[in-house]
Amino acid sequence: MMLDEGDNKRYSTRTLCCTCTVQLILLVMVILVLAYGVRYPVRVTVKDATVRRFGLAGTALAYDLSLTVSVHNPNWAMRAEHAAPLDVHICFAGRRFDGARLAAAGSSVKPEESDEIRLAAVGERTAAALLGSDGVAELVKETTAGQLESLELKLSGELTYRPVHVGRYKIAVTCPLRLPVAPAGTSGVVVLDKVIKCH
Repeated sequence: MMLDEGDNKRYSTRTLCCTCTVQLILLVMVILVLAYGVRYPVRVTVKDATVRRFGLAGTALAYDLSLTVSVHNPNWAMRAEHAAPLDVHICFAGRRFDGARLAAAGSSVKPEESDEIRLAAVGERTAAALLGSDGVAELVKETTAGQLESLELKLSGELTYRPVHVGRYKIAVTCPLRLPVAPAGTSGVVVLDKVIKCH
């Protein structure tokens, strides 16, 4: 049995419609997989760092610094929800001397947005107990040189990605704060205007 010209046109049109429909379904599936099936981890950066004081005052570590921690959610359909508090430890030469809670469990960062948290650390505490003799020696060396090389932030927490992903994903990043510091005996304020990437 042979198809006439009209039947051939109807068959071609149906085939074309079916092909287009299948391609559209596949495209929607790919978009949904990229939106909800692929999880991109949050990115953490530090900016607007200001050092008003960091050094020895007699036998004490005296510090006054502030900065902004930015937690960016690169996912375009999923929010990043804190399953556990986001905590930060401020360390010098590997030893913690201050810290804070940046975000409570249950708070979240919307898709393709950033949560920016201002952190201020001010104090005066016994240097030897905090840093040990090696840390104190390193502090003297770096403040004399006018550049803090051993100062860092350590962030820890857990995230879940909603509404689809189950399970918890740990945040454990370090932000190296290589900051200039005013020479000993001066009261200058030093501001760092570059963005520091955490890893």
